[in-house]
Amino acid sequence: MRYFKLPDLGEGLIEAEIVEWHVKAGDTVVTDQIMLAVETAKAIVEIPSPQAGIIEHTFGAIGDTVHIGEPLVEYQGENDSMSVVGNLSAQPLEFPESSAVDSAPRSSSEPAQKKTDEFSVSVGFGTNSIKAINVSPSVRGLASRLGVEVEHLTGTGEGGRLTSNDVEKAARLNKQHGESEKLTGVRKSMAKVMIKSHQQVVPVTLFGDAPLAAGCELLKKETNVTIVLSKAIAYACEKQPALNVWFDGENLTRRLLDFVDLGIAVDTDQGLFVPVLRQIQARNEVDLTAGLAALKEGVVQRNIPAAELMGATIILSNYGALHAMCRYGTPIVVPPMVAIVGVGAIYEHRENEKTLPISLTFDHRCVTGGEAASFMGYMVEYLTR
Repeated sequence: MRYFKLPDLGEGLIEAEIVEWHVKAGDTVVTDQIMLAVETAKAIVEIPSPQAGIIEHTFGAIGDTVHIGEPLVEYQGENDSMSVVGNLSAQPLEFPESSAVDSAPRSSSEPAQKKTDEFSVSVGFGTNSIKAINVSPSVRGLASRLGVEVEHLTGTGEGGRLTSNDVEKAARLNKQHGESEKLTGVRKSMAKVMIKSHQQVVPVTLFGDAPLAAGCELLKKETNVTIVLSKAIAYACEKQPALNVWFDGENLTRRLLDFVDLGIAVDTDQGLFVPVLRQIQARNEVDLTAGLAALKEGVVQRNIPAAELMGATIILSNYGALHAMCRYGTPIVVPPMVAIVGVGAIYEHRENEKTLPISLTFDHRCVTGGEAASFMGYMVEYLTR
């Protein structure tokens, strides 16, 4: 084999960003030797050599985006076959077709996960579209001379064609204000997911307050607030299951679920991650606490299995933990889910009366206002009992 191309990374992923090269032209490699690391929306993946040989050429620099089927390495002295090969079986992105979720490695504190079949969702991951660039060779050459990346531009010509005016305008902006920063990795995928949500979901947000009496569980110093909120959501899902569903907007069908897999929004410097705490309705607080700690550690270390970021049935966003002034919000629903709970910082509403602000965004295509209101009511009932 002369050319080694970026292999299929599974789970609908179509591109990866090169983050590190371990080899260069002239190096001799052996089979399974790590040649480079790439970052997808799900993980950082090390890619091994499928064969022994001498590297003739490497394609792409650090920071470049490579699509599946595009060459990564050229070997010396091989034939011109352009086979797409590569064994990533040891990597976190390789899943059998039968059940990507069921085959994933799990932490010791996480129970077996239910199969999510066609309603699986990867929160904060990329979509399956590639932006096609309609540009003539001459305009592309102009862009090269002016230092403009055509992939960042939207053409104003007929049929979306990129014109010389588009390129020159971008060059002037770059000169005046500096080059724009390209979103990459998780942040890029987050943007795509938010766009998809905006295009598909009909969101409505309810706001409410949970009065917390002295001695309430949430006010105890030793309390893990996220775990208490998780149990409150599980209780509300049991009482009002209309918000714990996967909704197929294209076929207008919904799937009521008898388990609650809670996505926990985690903000990082790289972007938003939403690891999934499984089966929260059936687990005690000790087990949930250990499972949550393992998920957050995986996010921080960037070694969390991809399947642990998939298949949530409802999401919790505790933005109140980020700043005391954050009380209410309009969190974004990510299809196929139909609801997300936002929780603000506890504040003093009246003298000696602590209050927890709650925001609930739901997809009005599938959920009625009455169902959403009762769900919030059940959450407050659990938190204040």
